[in-house]
Amino acid sequence: MARSGSTDFNLEQSQILNGAIRIIQGMGGKLPGGRKTAMSELQDAAQALNMMLKQWQGEGVGLWLNKEINVFPAYQTGSYSLGSSGDHAAISIIKTELSSSVSASGTSLTVDSITGISDADAIGIELDDNTLDWTTVNGAPSGSTITITTGLTSAAATDNNVYTYTTKSGRPLSITEARLHRDSATDTPLTLLNRDEWMEIASKETNGTPTCVYYDPQLDSGVLYVWPRPSTVDNWIKLTARMPIQDFDAAENDPDFPTECMRAVKYNLAVELSHEYTGIDLGRYDRTKKMADNLYRSLVMVDAEYSSYQFKAWD
Repeated sequence: MARSGSTDFNLEQSQILNGAIRIIQGMGGKLPGGRKTAMSELQDAAQALNMMLKQWQGEGVGLWLNKEINVFPAYQTGSYSLGSSGDHAAISIIKTELSSSVSASGTSLTVDSITGISDADAIGIELDDNTLDWTTVNGAPSGSTITITTGLTSAAATDNNVYTYTTKSGRPLSITEARLHRDSATDTPLTLLNRDEWMEIASKETNGTPTCVYYDPQLDSGVLYVWPRPSTVDNWIKLTARMPIQDFDAAENDPDFPTECMRAVKYNLAVELSHEYTGIDLGRYDRTKKMADNLYRSLVMVDAEYSSYQFKAWD
């Protein structure tokens, strides 16, 4: 018999929940008297699933959630709000350049390439006064021409940078690495500071080429602090960020984690839910709990990032 040729196995939320409930039933679990319907059972299980995954996220599970965020500088500005309603920062961006100059108030841009640029995208144009002018794409680009919604506030010369993106990044949980990406397509590592180190910088209004950043995650939008404040908008900052795992909001939702996690999620969810059922056989529970713990430990080991180590002999 021929192989399938497919590698896209996945489970929806409802299948994960039903799998966990089957394990509970195998332990002898029954809904307590007076419990409502099968629908309410699934709703409670979905809530428990989201809570468990959020806890795992807090414990550091989720290497697959690492994303690269591009943060666009503002001239002599040292802090940037990161979130869906924050400053200009995105995971997926397009960079091109002006192929002819544009005067102040101009709304028609001739660029090197329109590939990947769509109607309503955010668009930032490097102006001759060393600032980025942000507006939106007005209509589908055609040929090598982009029409923008609001005219430029100042002139822009040939070869000035043009950046576009469709969606702002969400709020990162943490930043694990940062680089200054130069217009020459080279990267320079930036030092990640903790709060105390950031507070010890005496003059936070120094302008120049950024050398370090500090990230404060906050609740709704995180804040990225940059020092020195950028003195040019030719460069931008690239962050490796841990992003939140997406919620399960509907029965048909696919999980925001790889298929290697499926068994660990199912068995650990069963253990989590089993405390809300009656008739659980303790022997079966112990075996299931051991299985769940082993699967979680295996998941953590697989999810760990490989690093190099140096060993120094004692004199």
